[in-house]
Amino acid sequence: MSIVYTLLAAAAVGLIFSRFRIPGGIMIGAVIGACATNLILGEAQMPSFFKTAAQIVAGAFIGAGVSRSEMREMRKAFKPAVIVILGLFVLNVLSGLLIYKTSSIDLLTALLCTTPGGISDIPIVAADMGADASKVLVMQFVRYVVGIGIFPTLIGKITAQEDQNNEGASLGTKSSADGVLPVLLTIAVATAAGLLGKLSGLPAGTMAFATIGSIVFKLFYPKANLPRNVRKVAQCMSGAYVGAGIGLAELMELRLLAGPALILFLSLATGTFVIGMTLKRLKLFNFREAMLAATPAGASDMALISADLGIRNIWLILLQVMRMISVITIFPSLLKLVAEWLA
Repeated sequence: MSIVYTLLAAAAVGLIFSRFRIPGGIMIGAVIGACATNLILGEAQMPSFFKTAAQIVAGAFIGAGVSRSEMREMRKAFKPAVIVILGLFVLNVLSGLLIYKTSSIDLLTALLCTTPGGISDIPIVAADMGADASKVLVMQFVRYVVGIGIFPTLIGKITAQEDQNNEGASLGTKSSADGVLPVLLTIAVATAAGLLGKLSGLPAGTMAFATIGSIVFKLFYPKANLPRNVRKVAQCMSGAYVGAGIGLAELMELRLLAGPALILFLSLATGTFVIGMTLKRLKLFNFREAMLAATPAGASDMALISADLGIRNIWLILLQVMRMISVITIFPSLLKLVAEWLA
């Protein structure tokens, strides 16, 4: 029954947070609900297969969102994507090392805290790799809020006098297939690929293989899709898994994250400016587009934010998709190697 109580509490608080439109509200609320259950009842539990299921669904959602036309267009965004991805990886390592040196957070957790991935994805990866997922979740929440709540406003003001070049292709909406069969097939392929990744023993192998498998399946079967509600369920499960592992001792330790959060904010601001200036000097984007391209927020979020700022350039959005896929599939393994080498 403790599993049922944990899930009910996680879902209830997650829905409340979602209603208030809090960024990542379902996952944040699920963590709080499961944590509260743990503190009150002292017996919050979540089986490990919930974590695996959440990784598979997250990978399927990412992969099924990449259409065949976008895959063809990605070749044109390759050069700026390489610059952004390499720049963010260097920033990831340097800021992670700084947090590690100035706090009590272990190196692998510190590196994952500064990973420019998703608030719903990176904590799952952290739990899979044996890092402190609760700290990673808090820091990813900080990154997410900074990425969508602060940087776009600052970028809009800094580039207010710039004439926008909107000649790039406009970003269209993805069509969703009707019926249950495409969804079931997408989940089946992602599950098979994810379980293969889990057996491979690679860090974050479950999510990485599920993502790649879903992308390949999408290329051969364009109707592949995953409803957003399925992802919300996965967010709730992963949040409950993380929250069930947070007790009083872990909460007391979270007080120490004010310093690391400040380091993360300053490093993101510096990195976004430097990478953005590099893209502008190479004449790959104008300054406003370059700054948005270097902002490590979600791909779908950047699509909406870019439109609000008068930009409808598909290359910028495709670059964000490529960044997200690279961060989920490549960064965790590289960061683990960095942590082991420096340790």
